[in-house]
Parts: sequence; C-alpha cells; structure tokens
Amino acid sequence: MNIVAIDTSTDWCGASLFIDGKCKELIEEHIPKKHSENLPLFFESLIKKSDFKKNRLDAIAVSIGPGSFTGLRIGLGFSKGLAYALNKPIVPVPTLEVMGNHPEVLFNNFLVLLYSHRNIVFSQKFLNKKSQGNPEACKFDEIDLNNKIVQYGCNNLLGSSLYSEIHPSAEVVGKLALRNFNLWKIDKPYTLASNYISPFEIG
Repeated sequence: MNIVAIDTSTDWCGASLFIDGKCKELIEEHIPKKHSENLPLFFESLIKKSDFKKNRLDAIAVSIGPGSFTGLRIGLGFSKGLAYALNKPIVPVPTLEVMGNHPEVLFNNFLVLLYSHRNIVFSQKFLNKKSQGNPEACKFDEIDLNNKIVQYGCNNLLGSSLYSEIHPSAEVVGKLALRNFNLWKIDKPYTLASNYISPFEIG
C-alpha cells in the first residue's frame, strides 16, 4: 500500500512517503509557525526524490490531534486538499498514539503528555503499550508524576530535563495508518475535523 503521512501537531512539521508498506522518504523539521509554507514543499520533495506518481497513492494519513490548534488545522486542510484532488481516503491518526508508539519508547506502562497552553496538558495512559480510553486535557498539577512519562513540550512544567522529549513523527503516523487502515480510514472526509479537545481553555 502507498500512502503519504503528515504530522503538524506540534512545532515540528513532518511528511513521510510509504511505498508498498515501507517508509521510503521522511522529512521532519522543527519550524515553529512555518507549517503552512513548508508542508507543500515537503510533500513535493518526497514525490520528487522517490520519482513517485501522486495518483499511485492509496490514502493520505494525518495526525488528527490533540495538539497545536493552528498546526492541526494546517495539516488536515492540506490532507483534505490532497484527498479531494486525488479522490483518496484519509486515515486520521491520534497524535498521542503516535507519541506512545514511537520506537524510542521502551516502557510498557506509561503516561503520554503533550503540552497545550499555560498549565494545561493533553494526557493518555498506556498499559502494555496499548492506549487506555481517550486523550484528555487536564491541569498539570493533577498529573501523577509517579508514572513513567513520554512527553513533548512539558519540560518547563516538569521542572527537569530528565524527562526526554519525543515529538510526534510522520513516520509513526504512517505506520499506525497502515496497521489500522480498515478501522480508521474515512472514504469521504468532508466533515472530518481535528480532535482539538481543549484548544483554548478548560474548566
């Protein structure tokens, strides 16, 4: 299966190209507030480097949230444009699943944290490397720090550099999309929206 996978859920911007189920090209850069101008360039570069024809794509995968309000909007908007132009389905991939399935995560039981704003973080538990329930937005002081933690953007709240950061990766987006293709794909993504959960405020 051939897919392009996109992640713009944080201040990183990434795109990957999977051909016959394997990642052939990956571009990822830390480019805060430059996703809209760089994402199309990343996509065209993937296609050009691999000498791949766009109409051979079977689907477009995209990190659907939670995460950066603006970043998610840009990623999904670009993905919808491709889907409409090529008449292909979209596979929305939960962002915290992307973080929890990163190859650098060596724990079995852990908590994924992704910074939202002020003292608000998105969180989700993983047991035996499987996500539990749905991601939530909560106040940082409600987090049980006795858990092993996989996080991005939370160093200031954690007050320590001992918690390594793992940003969502477009390569992992693609792997999860392929693994869950029949379950997650949306053939007509006209009303598909990002999972913002709490883009501005809670409680």
